[in-house]
Amino acid sequence: MATLKNSRGKFFHEHKMPPDLNFWIFFFRYAGRPLPVDEKVMARALEWKPERSNCPQLTITIEHLIRSVPDEWRALANNLFVGRVLKGDLNAMAWTERQAGVIEMNIQYTFTLSAYAAAYDEFFHNLKSFVGDVAAKRPGLESMVHELDKRFAEPWEQLDTARSGWVDRRLLVVANPVAARWAKGRESLHEDMVDAAESFVIAHELAHHLLGHTVSRRDKRKAKDAVDEVIERLGLFYAMSQFNQSQREELQADILAYLIVAQALEGAPQFSDLYRAVAGSTLALVTHAHVTESWVELDSAATHPGFTTRFNMVHKLTEMLCSDRPTGDQGDHPMAFLSQLSTFAAVALNRWASQTFSGPQKPVGVLHAADHLLRLMNEVHGRIPQARASIRQVDV
Repeated sequence: MATLKNSRGKFFHEHKMPPDLNFWIFFFRYAGRPLPVDEKVMARALEWKPERSNCPQLTITIEHLIRSVPDEWRALANNLFVGRVLKGDLNAMAWTERQAGVIEMNIQYTFTLSAYAAAYDEFFHNLKSFVGDVAAKRPGLESMVHELDKRFAEPWEQLDTARSGWVDRRLLVVANPVAARWAKGRESLHEDMVDAAESFVIAHELAHHLLGHTVSRRDKRKAKDAVDEVIERLGLFYAMSQFNQSQREELQADILAYLIVAQALEGAPQFSDLYRAVAGSTLALVTHAHVTESWVELDSAATHPGFTTRFNMVHKLTEMLCSDRPTGDQGDHPMAFLSQLSTFAAVALNRWASQTFSGPQKPVGVLHAADHLLRLMNEVHGRIPQARASIRQVDV
């Protein structure tokens, strides 16, 4: 069985990092960039020592995730080391070796998540503004649609341009091409969304360990039983059997990760935790799919299912956990929030399809995106007890 000491030692040996140094100090030195000048910030950064991870934020994340799993699973989880790494693909991974268990996350993935979180914020506010103008019957709106479409497309053009740098393993791109579009006063919401996405990514790799995907484990049965129970409730046993073993394991890890982030393993989850699971899973999956162009997977031997398969699971899990629950005090509901994020994902998928396949298909504009969102919200209004068909962004 892995021990935290062995896991920590193996991680630092593998990645040739100083074992007593905060990742961000290491990163700034590696990049040849000046360190923060604030003496108190520097003092705290230098005083912090890697114990459970090489990054303070990841320590907070993994400790929160460990508290979210049943007690009998924690012995394994407590002995895993989580680390940010410079090398590798834009992704995260779980591995074990000689009584060591590791979860690592590529730093480029984190930087890229930040760009897509900013793009979502811009996307949502563009739609909200447009729908508000339509409802108010703003004069001359029809003549402005072309200009609105240009503004609507700009973040995607910036993301498309940045993609080549993000997928190049030789490069480390820190700049956020959409950063200038952050709405003032919403910085904390942006940070919360990135944090939710990182939580889902780390939870997905934690799930691989708990399910025994990284090594044969006799005690994996309880985690697998929890996932199988969900698959049975969703009626997906036959559908799961159509995937190869690696793809099934990825979907199983997605399911368990969602349940962990949503705090849904031992009782009904709170709406706030469901919002976090919806936001984190969607942002992580959209970011990875858009950068790597893994929207649809037609190769039956591929290791991972495509985005459409994985996001469909997110939708089914959200529906299973809350579709029979009434709206919150503010008329909010996780299914309504999922509608917003589903529209964001649909726009990204449409953009890829319009660039990949020949034909008359063009990237959708603000009018079609708003129509898509309103139709989804109308469906929510018809299905959710006491639901209100309104566009409202919730804090994650």
